[in-house]
This record gives sequence, structure tokens and C-alpha cells, in this order.
Amino acid sequence: MAKQWSPEAVEAVLATQGIALAPGRAVRLARAQQALLEASAADPLRATLEFHADPPGFLLAMQKCK
Repeated sequence: MAKQWSPEAVEAVLATQGIALAPGRAVRLARAQQALLEASAADPLRATLEFHADPPGFLLAMQKCK
């Protein structure tokens, strides 16, 4: 099952980055994030995709783009 996002979790994540939210905004963001997670969890093609995470390669590509 996908992770459940709550308004408190959204506020905590953004607060660690120094981002303050207007009253009620965390509720809306949590609902939107939850909808995205549920949609991606229900995608049958997602399980067939191969994901490769290579941060050094990504960082190298970003440096070349400067």
C-alpha cells in the first residue's frame, strides 16, 4: 500500500526546508499528493519499468548543461 500523506506530514517535510505554508494549504497539498501516490500505485505499467538511480551520472550531466 502507498504511504498515507497527512497535512501534518506535509507541513513537517516543508518546514525542514524552511518553507512555511498558509493556513489550510497543507490539507490541499496532502490530498493532491495522496491522489498522485494512489494513481501511480494503480498503474500496471509502473511495475514493468526499470529504474536506475545513478546520482553521480545525473550530477555530471547537470554540470555539462551549465
